[in-house]
Amino acid sequence: MTLKSATFFQKQSIFHLLKVLREQIALILLVSLFIAGSLLSEVFLSWNNLLNIVWAVSVLGIVALGQCVLIIACRFDMSVAYSLGLCGIVMVVFQNIGLTWYLSIIVGIFVGIIVGLLNGYICVSTGANPFLVTLGTGTLIYSLSLTITRSKTVYTPFPDFTDIGRGKLFGVIHYSILIFIVLAIILEIILKFTQFGRSLYVIGISERVGSLSGLNVKQVILKAFIICGFTAAIGSWIVTSRNGSTVANVGLGLEFESIIAVVLGGTSLFGGSGGALRTVVGVLVIGVLNNLLILLNVTVEMQQVVKGAIFLTIVWFDTYLRSKVQK
Repeated sequence: MTLKSATFFQKQSIFHLLKVLREQIALILLVSLFIAGSLLSEVFLSWNNLLNIVWAVSVLGIVALGQCVLIIACRFDMSVAYSLGLCGIVMVVFQNIGLTWYLSIIVGIFVGIIVGLLNGYICVSTGANPFLVTLGTGTLIYSLSLTITRSKTVYTPFPDFTDIGRGKLFGVIHYSILIFIVLAIILEIILKFTQFGRSLYVIGISERVGSLSGLNVKQVILKAFIICGFTAAIGSWIVTSRNGSTVANVGLGLEFESIIAVVLGGTSLFGGSGGALRTVVGVLVIGVLNNLLILLNVTVEMQQVVKGAIFLTIVWFDTYLRSKVQK
């Protein structure tokens, strides 16, 4: 073997190692945080604390699952936070005008699907940048929410409506955690074992290849946006039920946190890789990190610095690996 070929194989080995590290970084971080938490805090590994961690991030997780579907196809939805706010407002407003609470949930979820459909239709029909399109629709949705509520908090008139957000199955595990887990499993099955799921990966790698393969690229992307709108609506149902009320900016920040969770979980920002269960791991990393920083009395500002540093590192990893693949 010549020196040149040996150097080539060495570089390939390093590249492969970095790729594996990128894919498993969330799991590595999660294990590291658990070890650190067990050493730094006596209450960290208690059942109640661990359950509260998952409960606290269940809404983020549900929103992130929809975002994951889009990012696999190399798309983003920056309107999810405002869509979440609008869906909850619609549920509560319809309850206050006489609709039963369970029918109001259906109406709210339908609104989320319509928002996803609108985002997808604009993107596929115009070819415009999804990031910019959804920023625009998000602003419009937020304005609509403020108009409906007159910038005030709206309250549900039904005590039973709060059961899903606050209640536990058999008094042990929160319903919102179960919904999060069930949605993650369903989406993982869809992504890995259906034609639609496989199409998302192909489109994420190359739209041109997808088109040449006979895929209806526009239809697949439209469905991905609808799924994202649906998960935002489910998240809205849970957070509104949990609070017993809602406000226009209730989901503020979820658009960025959901992307961070997805990318942290191993889904590439450039599309074509990732999965729902990986996103769950990314969400858990954020939940454990938040919990540990709170237990250590770290300031809110420093918490954001830590999250930002982790996200930038992951983005650098993705960019570096992509540049190596293209070479």
